Amino acid sequence: MSPIITRSPKGHGMKIFLTGATGFIGSALIPELIAAGHQVLGLTRSESGARVLAAAGAVSHLGDLRDIDSLRRCAKVSDAVIHCAYSHDFSKPDDIGRMEAGAIETLGNELAGTDRPLVITSVTGMGAETPGQPATEGGYNPRNPRSTTEQACQAIRERGANVSIVRLAQVHNHIKQGLVSALVDIARAKGVSAYIGDGSNRWSAVHLLDAVTLYRLALEKAKPGSVLLIFTEN
Repeated sequence: MSPIITRSPKGHGMKIFLTGATGFIGSALIPELIAAGHQVLGLTRSESGARVLAAAGAVSHLGDLRDIDSLRRCAKVSDAVIHCAYSHDFSKPDDIGRMEAGAIETLGNELAGTDRPLVITSVTGMGAETPGQPATEGGYNPRNPRSTTEQACQAIRERGANVSIVRLAQVHNHIKQGLVSALVDIARAKGVSAYIGDGSNRWSAVHLLDAVTLYRLALEKAKPGSVLLIFTEN
């Protein structure tokens, strides 16, 4: 399905290409963007996903992160891009990293040399350079699995892309509680709950609705090269 969306006249709401549009964050981000006067072109891998996007008021485009030509076409007709898609197949971290970097490079190359914003998703843990250290916007941990994401961002920033990074904490609502939900499911299935060390690990968290507000504000207001964090800590 080809996108039936064109660039916005200056001064009007933006036409935004959103990857991960049917995911946990993307599906909540769509109404946030539409309520702010923007239009959304959402990437989805299935016809069922396309129906979900249509019901939410978005235009759909069938494809995935490996479809480089598709990403390029969608970025070309959009005023801005928000990249939320990510494969959580932790058994293949190198493959996932290469796919992620390729997608970011494609999107960034299409937007380079313009003021059209590109908002990329990373994780709060990137900002903690050593174990136990609080995460900061200026911190960078090259051993974090998402370091490939931020390396790709740096590369396209140097080529003139207006890119900013949202580093997410554990995102939750009343249905899903980030990685904690998966850990609870494993504990239920195994009958035991495993923990590392003395179990005093502390994970920052953010509500889903606060997270999508940050994405919108990053899109509308962030300066090029911004690294943005939002979380609460108990």
